[in-house]
Amino acid sequence: MRMMSILRPMPAVLLALALLAPVLGCARSSDETPGARRGVLDLSGWAPTRDGPVALAGEWEFYWDRLLAPEDFTAGLAPPSGYMRFPGFWKGQALDGQPLPGEGQATFRLRLAPGTDAGPLAVRIVGVSAAYRLWANGKLVAASGVVGESAATETPHRSLVLARFESDGSPVELVLQVSNHYYGRGGMQNPLRLGLPEQLEKEHIRIWAFAMFFVGSLLVMTVYHFALYFLRKKDASPLYFGFGCLVIIGVYVTLDASDWLVELFLPQADPLVVGKIALICFAVLASVLYRFYRSLYPDEFIVFIQYVCDIRSVVFVCIILTQPGIVIYGAMRWLAVVTIFLNACFLVMLVLCLKHGRDGARILFLGYILLSVTSLSDIYRNLFTFNTMHLLPVGMLAFVLSQALAMAQRFSTAFKSVENLSQALEANNAVLLAEMDERTRLEREIVNVSEEERRRLSHDLHDGLCQQLSGARLRCSALERRSIAEPGVAEEVSDLSLLLEDSVSQAYDLSRGLWPVEHALGDVGPSLAELARRVGQSSGVEVAYREDLGCAPCRNEHLVQFYRIAQEAVANAVKHARPTRIDITLACGPDRRLTLAVRDDGVGRRAARPTGGGLGLRIMAYRARMIGAELSIDDGAAGGTVVSCFLACAADGTRQEGADE
Repeated sequence: MRMMSILRPMPAVLLALALLAPVLGCARSSDETPGARRGVLDLSGWAPTRDGPVALAGEWEFYWDRLLAPEDFTAGLAPPSGYMRFPGFWKGQALDGQPLPGEGQATFRLRLAPGTDAGPLAVRIVGVSAAYRLWANGKLVAASGVVGESAATETPHRSLVLARFESDGSPVELVLQVSNHYYGRGGMQNPLRLGLPEQLEKEHIRIWAFAMFFVGSLLVMTVYHFALYFLRKKDASPLYFGFGCLVIIGVYVTLDASDWLVELFLPQADPLVVGKIALICFAVLASVLYRFYRSLYPDEFIVFIQYVCDIRSVVFVCIILTQPGIVIYGAMRWLAVVTIFLNACFLVMLVLCLKHGRDGARILFLGYILLSVTSLSDIYRNLFTFNTMHLLPVGMLAFVLSQALAMAQRFSTAFKSVENLSQALEANNAVLLAEMDERTRLEREIVNVSEEERRRLSHDLHDGLCQQLSGARLRCSALERRSIAEPGVAEEVSDLSLLLEDSVSQAYDLSRGLWPVEHALGDVGPSLAELARRVGQSSGVEVAYREDLGCAPCRNEHLVQFYRIAQEAVANAVKHARPTRIDITLACGPDRRLTLAVRDDGVGRRAARPTGGGLGLRIMAYRARMIGAELSIDDGAAGGTVVSCFLACAADGTRQEGADE
């Protein structure tokens, strides 16, 4: 079951192989034609218009350390040094019991047996190590670089050539001079292909078309992931993935597999420089990929291996930039050995990610396996044998697709998590809003209970204590009118009568403060007027009340809270501002807002006596918030303080009672 879960991303890999099938078809077709034997290739049954291009693979005559021209063969030279299979390299070939070195020069000869149709033919040449010249029936049809017998006389030049020549249906003799004093091995890495010029041109166009599609796709991925990084710089994985795509582009456009696509855009580019670019990109690819993986899985991808990748990249880049070709291609063997070690490290760490259940680890693991297998296959074939089919493009495409799928899965998981969090947040918000509504309802209920309790206490004071005190005062008044013989008692009764009178006044004031008699729905105006009168009498401050209401009486259900806010604001002004005048205003403006304003001409907020807690201000703010009003406390234009409270009136709450609608 575990293996089945790992293989779920396999459709992406199959898609990659399907996309590469047209490109790899040319390489597979070479296996379907008979190979040359002892320098002769029998093409008697081959018709180019019917069978298409044919690979000139098999045993070619091999003349070691001799640069021979067609006329040298007509002069009757000694027999060949042996036969070497094409494509292939002469390094390590046994000659007189001794292996040949990689540097040197040689001539190859192949005779095509009769059977070819008369007309124009062409030979497609790609992947020659250094410099070469090709003759067809004694005519020089292709050359690349300058063939020489030493590094001083040779000019290496890697190129793609379509050598055209005319055929009259008779046997064709091909003579190929190859010199190599730059690369590690001399010979041919890819087979020569013979066919009609238009057929070979179409092959070339197909390869370049796929290469441009592949490179264009990578460029789109690069721009997309760079944009992701710049939009969210906290996550560095899109940045490293974008750089990885650029490095893979650098490797691919300089490979034989893409027919050196770089030459399409830079036809004058130096082949040696282009070759070094390919090697540099390959050398730094591991460092970029490791950073990409470590940004995704920092717990599994340890920093020590990152240092190893960086040291490897720096060392080989320095060798590539400073050393001659022979040294560079000798160092490539060590690069291959280190690459095998790093691939093993990558795979072990990806297995750990699989074990720990990391997001996207299965896809990344499968993609890296394909890249490792194909890259190591090409490295081995290029450094230790020859390569007739390039597998690295398959691995690179599968790898890039796997990384893109893993990133998409990662983003999809992140988006799903955000959606789940959003849904949970919405549910929590709904619960919180319900709780807030319930809390507001309870707060209003508490305020209503408080107001009702104030009303009950006010009535109890008015109907109970006030009446009893009034009765006691009347009894005292009656005692005052009676003659009391005992000295001093009459004066005490008179004083007691005055004291009871003051108590009655204070009890009535307390009763009115708790709940004025006029304090009913629609009667807040008389209550505020009474508040102004009582505060003015008790404090000695001039307190004035003015109202300007569009509806008489006002039917707003929150006028009780307006009264309490005004009561607290007036009390604060008298207590702290040391005013000489306080104005209370209740008005309803054209914007259908009920406005309560309490203005004083006192010392202002900053100069007022400091208080210990500011409970009154918080109570006013709480009452305003409870009824949905807006409370502001500002400095007056001419000094003092202005406390304002604004409340939007509903039409039904501000209509004049009995008015026409």
